[in-house]
Amino acid sequence: MLKSLAAAAALAILIGVPNPAFADPVADRNGAIALCRTEVAARAGVDAGTVRLDQARLRGRLVRVDLDVWREGRLQNIRCDVARGGPALTIASITPAVQTAAR
Repeated sequence: MLKSLAAAAALAILIGVPNPAFADPVADRNGAIALCRTEVAARAGVDAGTVRLDQARLRGRLVRVDLDVWREGRLQNIRCDVARGGPALTIASITPAVQTAAR
């Protein structure tokens, strides 16, 4: 009996039975992209339109968003990890640290 329950639980994890804490992965992904784009643009001192999405991936409790920022003629790749599963999406980290542009 215990082996069959353990097997059923393992199968549920493998086939991706929805977790109530992560009920809407599409909304989490889109929200994380918007949150990261806005925060990176503010930190870099650029218009949000110049912050381009490279890719976004769900990784358990995180949404990993990779962005490209063009400023002063140079491309900078930024990785923004957003925590999900709580009451709201929150930025867990932005790497490398984005320096505010000197104006």
